Amino acid sequence: MKKLFKYPFIIIYLFMFSYLGSIFEVPKNIYYILIGFPLLLGGVLFLRFLVERKS
Repeated sequence: MKKLFKYPFIIIYLFMFSYLGSIFEVPKNIYYILIGFPLLLGGVLFLRFLVERKS
């Protein structure tokens, strides 16, 4: 059942991530890539870890 919710959670996280520039006031240039990409990748991997781990 948990795996069923994996993709909707990741999609919601990606939509929320699109507001990174306005929330953290990061300009959309090289800093957006340097700050945003690790946050995006780390968040997606963390969500996958939470959903796929054995209880």
